[in-house]
Parts: sequence; structure tokens; C-alpha cells
Amino acid sequence: MQEYGQEYLQGLTEGNEKAFRSIMDLWYSRLYNFANGYLNHDENTKEVLQDVFLKLWDNRKKLAVNTVLNAYLFTLTRNRCIDIIRRERLMLQFRTDKQEEYYRLTENFDALSDPILDDLFAKEIQVEITRAVNGLPEQCRKVFILSRTNGMKNKEICEKLGLSEKTVESHLTKALKTIKLILERKFPGSLNLFMILARRMSMY
Repeated sequence: MQEYGQEYLQGLTEGNEKAFRSIMDLWYSRLYNFANGYLNHDENTKEVLQDVFLKLWDNRKKLAVNTVLNAYLFTLTRNRCIDIIRRERLMLQFRTDKQEEYYRLTENFDALSDPILDDLFAKEIQVEITRAVNGLPEQCRKVFILSRTNGMKNKEICEKLGLSEKTVESHLTKALKTIKLILERKFPGSLNLFMILARRMSMY
């Protein structure tokens, strides 16, 4: 089943403004409701969405054609909401007449920062990590899986595969760099991407 609006993604990466407008039309209300649920402020919510779609357009040439819009757009929106709430809290911090609003923003900031929201795109990230690992050269893949799946230390991998410690370190560095580059291309601008990457790596 095709993801919501995915059919317009290739046109977007090619700079097609009609495809970009179609994505905006499909996603605007969904993202508005998500953002306003935390911001509860129409102007700030509109500012968030303006920034999100501007970033989507600015990053269009960096996007992979199989980027999952659900993951990407919600992540951009979430991160921008966090920025806005941080700004608003600073403005209200010393306003004794606005303490209720300050505490409400603090609660929403904590909610947006909760790692559980990473599940909005954790599956897509895991798919890309698996694909990247499977695409590594054979020896590099073996070293990476032994390290991440079996939890083997570098010296143990050296003994098992008959490699030098320097070679093992080189393979691990290459694997992580490859995965990072693939995720950067698929999810450009994602604030918490590499925190998630570190967590997902522990699953190997």
C-alpha cells in the first residue's frame, strides 16, 4: 500500500512545483492539527508549517525518491514545534501572570521530546539500516554484524575472522559512515536522527 502522497515525491525531487503544492494540500491539515495540539496557538502553528514546507522545498534535491513523507514531515514538524515552545518558554519564564501558560508549554515540550514519538519513523529508519547493512561489502558486513548483533569486542572479531584490529576498526567505521550517509539523504534535517541511529545500531 502506497504511503500518503508518496506518488508526488519524485516530482518534488525534480523541482516540480505542482507536485510540491499537491503534497502541501494533502499534508497541511494533518500537520496543522498535530502542531496545534502542542502549541495551541494559531499563528505559531502557521509559522511552524511555513518553515516545514520551506525546508521540504529547500531539501528537495537531497531527498531520496523513496523517502517516507510520513516520517519526514512529522519529524520536521515535531522539531520545529520544540524550537517554538523553547522560544515561548523563555519569553514567559519571568512573567508571574503567565505561569499557567509556562507550565503548559513545559508539559508539551516534555511530551514532544519523549522518545516514543520516534516510533513515527523508527520502522522506516530500521528498513534503511537493514538495507544499508545488506549492501556492505561481505567482510565489512560480517564485522559489523558480529559487533552489533553478537556484541563481540574488536579483539574477538579479530580472532574469529583472522583480521588485524586496525582492519576491524576500519570496517566498522566504513559501515557506520555508509549508514549515516544513507540516512542523511533520506531524512535530511532531522534533529534527533543520530540519537535514533545510535539506538537502532544497538539492535544489531
